[in-house]
Amino acid sequence: MTTAIRHLLLSLVFLTSSTVWAAHHAETQNNGFNPKEITYLVTMKVNNKSDEAIRNFSAFYQALVEGNEPSTLAWHFYSGPDGKVHLMERYENSMAALQHVKNISPGGIQEKEFGDFTDHFVIEKIAIYGNPSSALVDSLEAIGLPLEFRASIGGYSRR
Repeated sequence: MTTAIRHLLLSLVFLTSSTVWAAHHAETQNNGFNPKEITYLVTMKVNNKSDEAIRNFSAFYQALVEGNEPSTLAWHFYSGPDGKVHLMERYENSMAALQHVKNISPGGIQEKEFGDFTDHFVIEKIAIYGNPSSALVDSLEAIGLPLEFRASIGGYSRR
């Protein structure tokens, strides 16, 4: 095989690889990645309730959020051997997360149920992942809970 043919074949391989990579990259960018997504990881302890009461309330509350907040992408309760409950909340964007804050605030449509939430759980920390708007940051800080912010610097999401 001549040097010219080798160079031609290597060039074709390179071009094909670049085209495949570019197509994959474009697909990843359009395959559900949302740079505005906000995720919370809430660390809580149980507030003198039985395991059954916590399971029942968690099922009730996640259904409540699912029914009232169409821009909330996910809402999962997790328990572990340390007795803590973690709640993972995923929001489409800062406006969706802010809507949740409004819903649980005084006068909001979930105000009473949030009172029940705090009767079941003691919130120890809320870690917020993403790039929240200043309005969301202000509303979260006004609640007075321990917050930890983690800005997004890269990644991807799948649906």
